[in-house]
Amino acid sequence: MFSLIAASLSLLVPLGVAFFAWGAVSRREVGLMTLLAYLIALVGMAATGFALQFGGIGILIDHPDLSALVWEWTPLRQGELAYWGVAGWMGFGMNGADTPLAALLFLTALAPVTVSALLAMMTFWRRFSAFAAVVMAAWTALMLAPLAGNWTQGGGWLMHLGESLGAGSGFLDDAGASFFLLPAGMALAMLFLPRRTAPESSEALGAGGAVLLLLGGVGWIVASPLHLWLEISPAQAVLHTFLSAAAGGFIALVYGWFVWRAPSAIWGGRGVAAGFVASLAGISWMHPLQALLVGAVATWICILSIYFIHDRWGRDDGGLFSTFGLPALWGVLAVGLFAPAPGQMRAQVVGALALLLMGFLAAFFLQISVALFSLIGRKRPQQINQASSPSSDLLDDYAGGEG
Repeated sequence: MFSLIAASLSLLVPLGVAFFAWGAVSRREVGLMTLLAYLIALVGMAATGFALQFGGIGILIDHPDLSALVWEWTPLRQGELAYWGVAGWMGFGMNGADTPLAALLFLTALAPVTVSALLAMMTFWRRFSAFAAVVMAAWTALMLAPLAGNWTQGGGWLMHLGESLGAGSGFLDDAGASFFLLPAGMALAMLFLPRRTAPESSEALGAGGAVLLLLGGVGWIVASPLHLWLEISPAQAVLHTFLSAAAGGFIALVYGWFVWRAPSAIWGGRGVAAGFVASLAGISWMHPLQALLVGAVATWICILSIYFIHDRWGRDDGGLFSTFGLPALWGVLAVGLFAPAPGQMRAQVVGALALLLMGFLAAFFLQISVALFSLIGRKRPQQINQASSPSSDLLDDYAGGEG
């Protein structure tokens, strides 16, 4: 029952993320996008996402409830196959996954996948169209986010970089910073496109988003049963996250007070969000003072990124890339500084690049597809008009006959 309540509480995190998007889109649009993200994530996970993420979890965790989820697909056919798993391949349509533990895995993965789908949708909504944004969100929920979850938490190849490449203990991401890092790759592919005008963020909404992130973050961290096997203390994990978020929020408030001569709730909220996201990857590897340091650095990264990318360059609608994407990247790399295994930074760099590249390529190919469809759509009406109108020669003959 406790895990079920925590899983339900974790669904506040996507709502908290949505509060920060009111600087990127209108209130009506962000409300619609948030509802769509929840629905798309639920359907996408049930259809293919659960299988891709957890279809091989039974290999990693020996439990009777997971005995049917023991197929991890790999493109390699020789050598150490277990180290190069790319996707789970059991449980499509939740087939064979109707056990209590499998159902709990599904529920705890729902909030992270929703966050990825929501950030993906926000990235495309104003740059292209609502249809392109929904397609990107569906693609994320059906395949991209579950693959990221498989690689980092479900027994995939990034977790086994220590065995396969001798890179530390493999890629470490305790609580799902990867689900913020994947949309950051999509945002990178969109930074060079012109930004449309958008409403300014609300002070009250920024503070409300920070509170929702902290409340939902408790459920996000402690709900997953995977933590039982990873030997993470829920109390210590939540403490480290809160300390990191508090350091980020305090620095952002002081910065806002110094720049505008008054504390800014939206800046304080951004600092809390940056610290929260940055802490997720290494909550079991940090001491309290290190958690404070991670949150502080994440907030300065957010501040500088918003100044240069959002304010000066005119990109990054609503500061979402600066608030969530870059702090997630810093948090993933910070694990390489704190984890004791030799070569751990190499594993973190490889994992971060793989996730960013997957998001970047997905957004790039969707951009190309949208551009091609738009080009075809413009040419077709012209061809129809040309075919339906009489030629100039026929008009001349008609005029001559009248004379």
